[in-house]
This record gives sequence, structure tokens and C-alpha cells, in this order.
Amino acid sequence: MPKFLARQQGRGPRERRGPRHPRGPRRRNNVVMVRVDEENLSRIDELVESGQFNSRSEATAFLIDEGIKSKQQMFDKMAEKISQIQGLRNELETMIAEDAKPSESVEQNTAETPK
Repeated sequence: MPKFLARQQGRGPRERRGPRHPRGPRRRNNVVMVRVDEENLSRIDELVESGQFNSRSEATAFLIDEGIKSKQQMFDKMAEKISQIQGLRNELETMIAEDAKPSESVEQNTAETPK
């Protein structure tokens, strides 16, 4: 069994050290569970074994961060489109609410109809 797998399974001594890869002051408080294929898991384990990261979690967070940075232009365009979609939804909501109000002529007819 490779050394890094044994260590991750709790079979070897592991000193706790700070992350070696600079990430800035951001805290990671959100948990995302993800399934990866063997090749990607092997690459993540290589990052840990290299000593650059303390865990698969740190290595994976780094890869996600780098992937998002590399696609920043796409995310910016997506955010703009999402904003436009939300604006259209708000317009539709207002239009439907306006249409759902009884019109004045219907109110007058109801008031004038004898019982």
C-alpha cells in the first residue's frame, strides 16, 4: 500500500502542520461531498504526498479554487445572465399580480347588480 494511503487511513504517525500552499486569509467553512474517479483521486493524493497540502480536503479545495479562477470570465457572464433572468422573473411576477387584481369595471358591475 502506498505510504500516503496508509497515513490517511490512520496507520502512520502524522504531525499536524500548517498548509504549505499559500491561500490567503479565507476560511473554508462549507462542506461539499464529491465523487471522483480513480485518476483524479490519484492526482489529489499526489498533491498531499508532495507535502504541499495536509489532506485531500485541502488539495481538493485548492483545485476547485484554481478551476474557478481559470473560468472567471465565464462566471462573470453567467452572473450577468442570472441577473437578467431574475429581473425578468420579477417583471413576470409584477405583471401577474397586476393582472390578478379585479378591474374597475368588474367591481362596478358587481356593486350595481341587485340581489
